[in-house]
Amino acid sequence: MTPRLIAPAVPHGGLFIVALVLSGAAQGQSDVALFRNGDRLTGEIKALDRGRVSFDTPTTGVINLEWDDIDQLFSATTFEVTLESGERIYGTLADTTGDGEVRVQTESGPRDLPTETIVRMTPIESTLIDRIEMRVDVGHSLAKASDLEQGSFGYDFRYRGETRLINFGIDASTSSSESDPSSTRMLANFNYQRYLEKSEWNPIGIGQLERNDELGIDRRTSFGGGMARYLRDTNQSRFAFAGGLIRSLEDDAGSVETIDDTEALLALNLEWFRYDEPELDVSMAFLAYRRLSGSEEPRGNVDLNFRWEIFKDFFWGVSVYYTYDGQAEDEETASDYGSFTSLGWKF
Repeated sequence: MTPRLIAPAVPHGGLFIVALVLSGAAQGQSDVALFRNGDRLTGEIKALDRGRVSFDTPTTGVINLEWDDIDQLFSATTFEVTLESGERIYGTLADTTGDGEVRVQTESGPRDLPTETIVRMTPIESTLIDRIEMRVDVGHSLAKASDLEQGSFGYDFRYRGETRLINFGIDASTSSSESDPSSTRMLANFNYQRYLEKSEWNPIGIGQLERNDELGIDRRTSFGGGMARYLRDTNQSRFAFAGGLIRSLEDDAGSVETIDDTEALLALNLEWFRYDEPELDVSMAFLAYRRLSGSEEPRGNVDLNFRWEIFKDFFWGVSVYYTYDGQAEDEETASDYGSFTSLGWKF
């Protein structure tokens, strides 16, 4: 379980909250988390996302609190609060007499929300660094019997603002042996999503750069856009769907001609996370492309990632990928697949 510092249990009510907020304000830490077992913690709420509240205290620094352990939150800071339904509301977190509720004090009046319906909270005044999350994975393997050496590298960058989400990621791997030439696979993705007011569908921008020696692709550059939405968004799982059009420029090995294609894109992204011991994080991304010009052959990618936190912010992971390109000259070079284990750091 995530370590946390808590004070002895005390009753909560209007007078208690006023006294506690005044005391915390004197220390520059006025936010309060009340737990379901009656304990409390005073500090600063940084954010709620993926079933965890980032909470800063003078003695511990930023720690993660499991959302299902929290009964109520109080803060004079204005938050953007996102619900399972996709609705976003803005306000401070006020005192409420109901258990398992958060009262958001909006301009039009208070709204009492069951904690299980809240999936994200972002302080409006939060700094840029508070909105950024990064992760690095590095893996290496060597088999003496086959003299096969493999290496992998992964990097993810995520920025979540009030009205936009920016993701950037690199997934690269190499393999070599005495009997086969070295082979490189690299996929870099950039995604920009804009959140529209009172809309389930949101516009996205897409950019990709790919190399795959197994498929004979020296370089493929893609850019385009579309629309995306969450089909499911809770504190345990997320299921997102996106569709759009992209333009691809492809340079193949042994060819001096650049292939220029317009493609329809379908994307599905599934995430499941559990923070009870052992902490697990599983994600799957599926991308399917249909060429609308030229040979009109389909292509696609499937990526499955499993991560287990072995100690604070350090992860052991397993990644599996499969890539298919119907435009390849033969079945042997039409697909590429592999798996890697790695150690990762989240910061």
